[in-house]
Amino acid sequence: MDLTNFPNHTSQNTSIFLHNCWDYFNSINQTVNERIQFLDVKGLLWYAEPRSMNNKSNIWIGDDPFNRSIPVFMAQVSITALGTTVMKSVLEPIGVTSFVAQMIAGILMGPSLLGQTDLLKTKIFTYASLYTLETIQYFGSMFFLFLIGVKTDIGMVKKSGKMAFLVGLFSFCLSLVLAMLVAFITVNKYKAHFPEVALESLFYVAGLTSLSSPHVINSFLADLNLLSSQLGRIAVSASMISGGCSLVSVFLVLTLKQSQFSHQFPYNFLATMIGCFAIIIVIIYVIRPIMLWVHKRTAADHKAVEEGYILFIFLTVLVSSLAGECVGQHYLVGPLLLGLVVPPGPPLGAAIEEKLDCFVTAILVPVIVISRACTFKVSDIKHSMKVVVWTMAFFSFFGKLLGTMSPAVYSKMPYQDAIILGLIMSVQGVLDIQIWVQTMNLQLIDRDIYGSLVLLMVALTGSISVIVKFFYDPARKYASYRMKTIQHSKPNAELRILPCVYHKENVPSIVSLLEASNPTTQSPICVYPLHLVQLQGRATPLLIAHKTGDLNDPSEVNDPTARTIINSFKSFAHHNKGIVSVNSFTAISPYNTMHDDICTLSLDKRTSLIIIPFHHQPAIHTKYQSSNAIRRVNTNVLNKAPCSVGILIDKGATGDKSCNATSPPSKVTVIFLGGPDDREALAYGARMGDDISVKLTVIRFMHSDERKQQKSKEERIDNDIVYAFRFQTSGFKNVKYVEQLVKDGVELISCIKGMESSFELLIVGREHGEEASKLLEAFNQWIEFPELGVIGDMLVSSDSKMSGSILVMQQHQQQNKKKENKKNEQSVFT
Repeated sequence: MDLTNFPNHTSQNTSIFLHNCWDYFNSINQTVNERIQFLDVKGLLWYAEPRSMNNKSNIWIGDDPFNRSIPVFMAQVSITALGTTVMKSVLEPIGVTSFVAQMIAGILMGPSLLGQTDLLKTKIFTYASLYTLETIQYFGSMFFLFLIGVKTDIGMVKKSGKMAFLVGLFSFCLSLVLAMLVAFITVNKYKAHFPEVALESLFYVAGLTSLSSPHVINSFLADLNLLSSQLGRIAVSASMISGGCSLVSVFLVLTLKQSQFSHQFPYNFLATMIGCFAIIIVIIYVIRPIMLWVHKRTAADHKAVEEGYILFIFLTVLVSSLAGECVGQHYLVGPLLLGLVVPPGPPLGAAIEEKLDCFVTAILVPVIVISRACTFKVSDIKHSMKVVVWTMAFFSFFGKLLGTMSPAVYSKMPYQDAIILGLIMSVQGVLDIQIWVQTMNLQLIDRDIYGSLVLLMVALTGSISVIVKFFYDPARKYASYRMKTIQHSKPNAELRILPCVYHKENVPSIVSLLEASNPTTQSPICVYPLHLVQLQGRATPLLIAHKTGDLNDPSEVNDPTARTIINSFKSFAHHNKGIVSVNSFTAISPYNTMHDDICTLSLDKRTSLIIIPFHHQPAIHTKYQSSNAIRRVNTNVLNKAPCSVGILIDKGATGDKSCNATSPPSKVTVIFLGGPDDREALAYGARMGDDISVKLTVIRFMHSDERKQQKSKEERIDNDIVYAFRFQTSGFKNVKYVEQLVKDGVELISCIKGMESSFELLIVGREHGEEASKLLEAFNQWIEFPELGVIGDMLVSSDSKMSGSILVMQQHQQQNKKKENKKNEQSVFT
């Protein structure tokens, strides 16, 4: 084909060049039947592909499906999703985040390695096919940025503490100053070694390496299960400040540089800014009221968000992106601003997240990452440019680290935690790459600089994730050298209890248990109810402390379910005025980190007991996924709690009651086999037995040969505790103590099953002493719920006829065990 008169790409407007190409082919009346490649005068490689009117392929007639655009695109998406998933599963155990794993997979599948193979290079990831992938990437980026906006709670900026505000501000400013200083020195000292265009790009590199994003830090913390940790909450709040500074600076700089391409500068810049402000005004004063109306109407009706509303919002996302392009702004600005005005959390924010999250995260984000990682070849990057970019990035990283540590250390944060916080504030992710690509499209940086930035980001963020995973453990602060248990509490001290509530149906059984705990003027009870809510429609976890006082004033609570739960505990305190105090909390966090909220609150309030409802309650109908997630929360609490833990199982006795219609159990039974957990159960039961209206029965099961054997240290402690209990309750007519000898585990289980209907509340330890463990050893292989122990698991089985409640106790153990005998001298029985 004669290309001598082919038009040259000399115009800044690519669309004019493409139109000239179309006119050229029409003028010579020539159809493109095979791929034609050519270079224009600017050095850009262009392809003219044959157009196929039929995208269907049939391998049975010898057709190659990879000659069609649709099969190629499907193969690209499949390989992308598979490659990123495999890489994530390989690297996740060592702490590498999902984004870094996806980027590594993209670089490996790109032209740097696997992309050089004939299959990928000539069939799947061809130059022409990348245009289709790029188009889908644009579409995915729109909804990805919109989803980020939906999950972002702007109100967190107002709630940021002084330290978080200073950390966010200093980490951005100090990083930018140091990087700019290095860029200035490099430009003035090495003018002869680099082209002028490359030297000018260094100032933009300084700015790009100083950016941070709340979404990136949120995703990083979520992958490491640190969102609800102390450092995680500080990092999220600080990232809102630094991210806001980054977003404003990027918006102004890129808008200014884009406007300079026009001959009508600065009027074009002013027109673009006016157009952006017009979009913002429309979003705030037109779209936002509509969003709020939908949110309030759906919440008032207690129904799911209608599909028509969701469709309207998705169409608005497309329109906002189009409006941004029309006024000369980036197509992602509109969707991001639109997402920010969506009310976070249920029902609207949660509904949008449910519709988009899985598809965007699992399919579109890998496409975005792969398309960005396939645009450069590692071996083609100039070594000198890599050294300069990485040197500037190092000083930028050092600035972020120093800017984060300074206010943190000044606020009395430990040095190790301050360093970890600085590392977290230094991570970068997919939003940074989107900004780098836009900067490259505006020719502010070249492909070598972009490749250097990507490689450094993968290495730095990947290293930080591994360091944080292995050197920061939120459970470390839960370690205690004091026994925070009921047994070791002072007899006349205030008993502090933290009951957790997943559903409002948990309230009756918990309140009934609290009423049976025998609050008195000498030993009152302080209750810290914690309503646990799954994080949905927002990215930032919350811990809300509600006001005490008026029953009709549950502060900051709009959810009717939460209002009912809080008022139930306030009503309980009101009816026991003077001996019971209640301070209610609500924790909104993902299930993976919900135990951190529970343990942190328990540590701060110095509670002696955490009560968690069993995940499977016959009276409560929950989704299977939710039930399993709650079980994981309970298991994490058992493993990391800073005090004793009780798992409460409601077998239906209170499930049909309203939250306020509760009555304490009048028949309480304690099963004692020995060991720390059973001693804790006995201590709690003894407290209940001090109330003459409660009929307490303590049954101690002993092996028939146990009395003849020499007593171990643990058994002597058990005997001392039982003796102290019997001495303390010797004159109580409502307390009954029974010793029963059993010859094996079968007889033990039969005895327990025979008294299933003789109590309203049964208290038993999770684990038992050495002799009892031998009796029950044969039943360990049949346990369905290990968190309940052998006896607890047996009592909640489907063939159990018990209709009362069960409390399975686990006593808190010291991290550094000292002499148990000295601790026992301070127990409630002395």
